Amino acid sequence: MGELEQAVLDWIAQHSGSQELAGQIAAAEVQKRDFMGTGLFLYLSVPEGSVLIPDGVRPVCPHISSDMLMDGAGSSLFMKNGRLHYLEVYSRGGFMPETLEKWDLGPAQS
Repeated sequence: MGELEQAVLDWIAQHSGSQELAGQIAAAEVQKRDFMGTGLFLYLSVPEGSVLIPDGVRPVCPHISSDMLMDGAGSSLFMKNGRLHYLEVYSRGGFMPETLEKWDLGPAQS
């Protein structure tokens, strides 16, 4: 897992208000990382004994600002059957480098 992806997941854990979500993020392991040129998908797994994330929990995902991105980037965390499934990070316009050198995370822009 890259530094950006870890920072995004940590931000989500701190801002989403769910101990179950935060616990799964802390225990998550990367199964696969797909870089697409305009973003990436990070497929995750959590240990079998992990407490399931309740149905009503909606991850609060950050906006990513960087001089290396034309209009910044967004992020979304997806769950399946109460477990983390994958993180998507996507450019809001144009190419996204596979590795960002500097970035800031903040509330998502509407």
